[in-house]
Amino acid sequence: MPRPEISRDRSTISRTMRILLFVFAILIPLSPSLLSAQFEGRTYAITGARLVTLAGEVIENGTIVLRGGLIEALGTDVSPPADAVLVDGESLTVYPGFIDAFSQAGLVLPEGDEREYAGNIADRLATEHFDPASEDLADFRKQGLTSALLARSDGVFAGQAVLVNLMGEGLSSMTVRAPVVHVMGYQGQRGYPGTLMAVVAYQRQTLIDAAYHDLLQTRYRQSPRSMARPPAEPNLEALIPVAGGEAPVMAIVKVENDFKRLRNLASEYNLQYWIAGAVEAFRVPDLIRDAGVPVLVSLDFPSPNEVTGYQFDRAFKNLSEEEKDALDERDEAAIHSNPGAVFEAGVPFALASGGMSSIGNFLKNLRLAVEAGLPAEEALKGLTINPATIFGVADVLGTLEPGKIANLTVTHGDVFTDEEAWIAHVFVDGRKETFEKPKPPAAGGSGAAAGSWTVAISFGGESAEGTLDLTQEGETVTGELSMEGMTTEFEGTFSAGTLELKGSVPDMGSITLTATIEGDEMNGSIGLGPMGTADFTGTRDPGEAAEERRVGR
Repeated sequence: MPRPEISRDRSTISRTMRILLFVFAILIPLSPSLLSAQFEGRTYAITGARLVTLAGEVIENGTIVLRGGLIEALGTDVSPPADAVLVDGESLTVYPGFIDAFSQAGLVLPEGDEREYAGNIADRLATEHFDPASEDLADFRKQGLTSALLARSDGVFAGQAVLVNLMGEGLSSMTVRAPVVHVMGYQGQRGYPGTLMAVVAYQRQTLIDAAYHDLLQTRYRQSPRSMARPPAEPNLEALIPVAGGEAPVMAIVKVENDFKRLRNLASEYNLQYWIAGAVEAFRVPDLIRDAGVPVLVSLDFPSPNEVTGYQFDRAFKNLSEEEKDALDERDEAAIHSNPGAVFEAGVPFALASGGMSSIGNFLKNLRLAVEAGLPAEEALKGLTINPATIFGVADVLGTLEPGKIANLTVTHGDVFTDEEAWIAHVFVDGRKETFEKPKPPAAGGSGAAAGSWTVAISFGGESAEGTLDLTQEGETVTGELSMEGMTTEFEGTFSAGTLELKGSVPDMGSITLTATIEGDEMNGSIGLGPMGTADFTGTRDPGEAAEERRVGR
C-alpha cells in the first residue's frame, strides 16, 4: 500500500485520510505523527515486558527497541529512545515472530474447471498466486504468525516454496527468501497423472527425465559441435539439483502410506528431502526416526474417521456405543499427540498450518498438542528458531537479537497452555498490529443481528456516530456502515452471540468488525490493520426488536 502523505495542516485532508473517513470518520483530528508511525513502521519501544529471546536467558521486565524494521536493542538496561512510540509491556510476553512452516496463506489458486495443471511446474514460485492484499493474512497474524513458507499443495512437482512476511506493501517487500525448497506431492491432476498409481510413476519418470536432461546439457557444453542442441526444458532444469541429490525436495504427505512411498522413492533415487503435513506421523514413528529428515508437521487435526485404520478397527466387530466412543477417544488423543510424536522421534521439526480449513483453530490446536505431550518450550522452538534454521534464515529470524528482522509475537498470557491467553500485538518488519482480547459470547446470545443500529466508534480519544444496517439469513450477515454520508459494506457471520464481519477499503485493505450482541446492545471493536483497533458500540433502533425475535427463531 502506498505510504500516505499526512499533512500537518489539518484543513487539508489527504486522499488517504478521506478513505479512512469512509470507515469511521474520526481520524481527521488525530495527530499526524501517530498515523505516520503506524504506516512507516517507525521506532517502537516495548517496555516492562517479559522477553523470551531464545538466544539466552529469558529477560524479565525488559525493554526491546525496534527501528527501521530491525531489532535495535533489548535488555533490562535499555532506555527507550526519545523518538520511540512506547508500548506498555506490563503483563505481556514478547517472542520471536511465529513462523508458519508450511502454509497456503494468501494463495489464490484457480479451482473447478479453471484448475491449473500442476504435474511438473518446478520452475515456478508459489508466490505467482500469492495475494499480498488478501484479507486472510490478518487471520494468520491474529494467531501470532508473522512469516510463512508458502507452498502449493495441488501438484506433483508443484514449484518452489517461498518464505514471506505476512504484512507489507507488496510481494517484493514481504519476501524473506525465494526460493527456499522444491515441493512435491501426491495430488492427482486433471488428465495424466490422474490417479495415485499414475502420480507415483510420474514422480519416478520425471526424476529420470531431469537426470537425463542434465546429462545431455553437460555433454553439449563439453562438445557442442558433436551433437544436436538439447531443447530447453525449464521444468526439468529446475529439478536437476533435486534429481542429483544436491538439493532437498519438500514432500507433502498426508496418510501413512505416503510416508512409505516417499521413503522408497528417496532410497531409489538418493534424494534429500523434507516432510511436510505429516498428520499421520504418529502411525510411523520408527520411519520418521530412521529417516532423520526435517518434518514440518501441520496442526491440521483430521477427524478420527479420516485416519488410516479407522474402518479396520471397527468393521464387523459388533461394537457397543461405549466401545465405539472409547475408540474415538483413543484415536483423537493419538491425533493430538502427532506433533509430540514427531518431537520424540528426535528429528528437526517445525509447526505449520498447511491443510487447515480454518486458521482460527491454530492456537487452539497448538494447545491441544501441548496438552497431548509436546513440551511447550519445544512448541515455541517449532514456531521460531527451528523453522528459521531449516529454511536457512536463522541469521535474520527465529530469535530476539539486535540486527534481526523486527518480527515479534506479543502475547497476553501463555498461548501454549492457557486458553484465556491471546495475541496482543504482532510486529512484522517493524510494523505493528494490535488485537483486543477476544470477547466471550454474550450470555444467552442466541438472538439475531438484523436491524438498524445506531453505532459509536472511538479511536485515539476521538469518537463519531453513524448507522449500521444489518441483514441476516441463517448465520450469514451482510451490512452497510454509514458515517458522514459515506458507506462501506461488510459481510460475515453471527453465531453464539458473536458478530464477525469483514469489509474492504480502497488503498487501505481489509478491516474487521467483531462484536457481541446481547438483546439490543452491541459491543466490540473494528480492526484497522496497521492502524490498530477502534472501540465499537451500538444500540438497535426502536422498532427492530420484533424483527430480531423473528429472525432469531
